[in-house]
Amino acid sequence: PTESKTFVLPSKKKKMTTMHSFSSMAAACLLLCLSSAAAFSVPPMFSSSSSAVAKQSAFASCKVGGLKLRTPQAVSSLSMQEAEWTKKSPKEIKDLMGDYTYVDVRTADEYAAGHVEGSVSVPAFAATPDGPMPMSSTFIKLMENNFEKDDKIVVGCQSGKRSTMACMWLTQAGYTNLVENETGFAGWSGDGLPVNKE
Repeated sequence: PTESKTFVLPSKKKKMTTMHSFSSMAAACLLLCLSSAAAFSVPPMFSSSSSAVAKQSAFASCKVGGLKLRTPQAVSSLSMQEAEWTKKSPKEIKDLMGDYTYVDVRTADEYAAGHVEGSVSVPAFAATPDGPMPMSSTFIKLMENNFEKDDKIVVGCQSGKRSTMACMWLTQAGYTNLVENETGFAGWSGDGLPVNKE
């Protein structure tokens, strides 16, 4: 299979880091956020003295495309605002790849198991025992450090559910040229389109 590449935006003020750097930065930022209860305005979630009731109240339930997510309350309110962007099928997105950068918002492990050829990994969610946990602040910071607000970006996840929330965050942050892979990596690979593994 074709090797994954490091992508650089030569005409931009900011250069893209490698795919591995994206994942490492996201993981580091997540640990920093989880270590401070003030980051999400909720009580410490992993303290040995925290009761199950306190841990439960620290989260709000959120549904996107049928996927139930357990989210910190501060993040939940951010993600539920209404936004608009373009949704396209994998085959339509394949035709855009010369002009657009495909951003895979799945976890680093999911990305390593298989991803769209030519895509970059910018995780927007962390895997937890309670289900996918959004990392909206970390995700937006990574995007702002590597993409301009008018860059052409395709957003994709596994099946088109998490990418919807990621597109909401990006739109609210001022990104204007977003296209969502409506069926995600499952649809892409199912259509027999180019896939890489690492």
